[in-house]
Amino acid sequence: MIRYATGLLAVIGKEGLLFFRRHHDNTMNPEKQTSSGTPFYAKWANTPFAPAKCPFFYGWVIVAASTMSIIFSMPGQTAGIGVFTDHIIAALDITREQLSIAYLIGTITSGLILPFAGKILDRIGVRFMSLFASTGLALSLLLFANVGNINSFLSAKFKVTWLAMGIVTFAFFLVRFFGQGNMTMVGRVAMGRWFNNWRGIATAIAGVPIAFFFNATPWMLNELINSYGWQGACYLMAAIIGIVMAVVGLLFFRDNPEECGLTMDGLKEGSSQQKTRKQLHTVRHEFTRRQALSTVSFWAYVLGLAAHGLIVTAIAFHITAIGQEVGKTKEQALLMFFYSSFISIPARFAISYLVDHTRFQLKYVLMLLAATIACYTLGLAWFNTNAGWTATTIGFGLSGGTWGVLGNVTFPRYFGRKHLGAISGVCMSALVIASAIGPAYFSYGKAVLGSYRNAALSTLVLPLIILALAFFTKNPQEQ
Repeated sequence: MIRYATGLLAVIGKEGLLFFRRHHDNTMNPEKQTSSGTPFYAKWANTPFAPAKCPFFYGWVIVAASTMSIIFSMPGQTAGIGVFTDHIIAALDITREQLSIAYLIGTITSGLILPFAGKILDRIGVRFMSLFASTGLALSLLLFANVGNINSFLSAKFKVTWLAMGIVTFAFFLVRFFGQGNMTMVGRVAMGRWFNNWRGIATAIAGVPIAFFFNATPWMLNELINSYGWQGACYLMAAIIGIVMAVVGLLFFRDNPEECGLTMDGLKEGSSQQKTRKQLHTVRHEFTRRQALSTVSFWAYVLGLAAHGLIVTAIAFHITAIGQEVGKTKEQALLMFFYSSFISIPARFAISYLVDHTRFQLKYVLMLLAATIACYTLGLAWFNTNAGWTATTIGFGLSGGTWGVLGNVTFPRYFGRKHLGAISGVCMSALVIASAIGPAYFSYGKAVLGSYRNAALSTLVLPLIILALAFFTKNPQEQ
């Protein structure tokens, strides 16, 4: 395994150096650049097959590959990690508060590095970034499964009290960086570069299996742990991700339609349909990361997406403890995620249709996100009642569908595709850091405020701020 990992890293390093040199050559010779600034030459896009020869628009293959990438990131998502928390606590003999701190530090560290990863994605492309992310997540899961064994081995040699905390913090850093960070970013950037006026529908189609798997993840992983043990579940996921997703990424991902001799949305160049759609959602300027970060709109949407991520990850991380606090069983608490998927899917399609085929402004979708965050937060405060459980489930479903549209449509529509990786990297950094703060906030909020209910109610200030900011957001392309 060590020899394999060393050889793989050597190959990635060699190829990465070649791509960096090509990117530099392309920068010095603008004529060699494609319209979206990709570092690949056309010949790379036709290896091992030519997407232009596909009997249907190849963008839908990109949607399928991107969907797999995002689904396979679930072991690095809080909904996936939350199922393992009790087992990690037992393996390392630490408290839940200590685990929350380790999760906070590991996740924030990974979030701070993600903007750099976004810039790398723009340079080496989604194909090699997919290989890097899937292989890294697989190796991280192997480490994650053995945190107890590593702690026992090192503790026998080094009598250090903080050793267990250091090990689990490093494990959290790796699974969050490769899973929630890079695997998700690859999928979103890939879809954003292949679609314009069908971007919302494309992501809504991808959102069907994504919503199902993500909402069912706690329940599915719980069953997997019951069958194979928590370490066996990690080994199985590592094998599937490290082999299947790495192969899928290398074979099927392409950076953009132009390098394949195609156009966005699969419309013929110069056709009346293409001209009509271009007028509906026109990208007049390719924003750099610095330009995007200087707009109020960027930070308003980032705050909305991050606030949802903060509260959702806090709930997912502590869902069993939240259920126990109000007298619900583990299965009853986890089923809330499953039922909410049946709400988020139709919601995502309806919102996607509005933002794709009408001039319905994204700021109204941001306002809807703020309202749904308030809905499930209030529902969680009365989670012990049928009305509270229902409100939490409905709010979760609607916010999931709304969040999915905003997370995939906003940045390519507002800021273009050329620097989408770098811009998305900053957004992913904020999301990852918010997801780190959430579990720790709820954990210590319970200790200070007396209950998870009070901790949840204290977060209601976030949707109010988002709602206020939404009134000042505009599409930078129209200014």
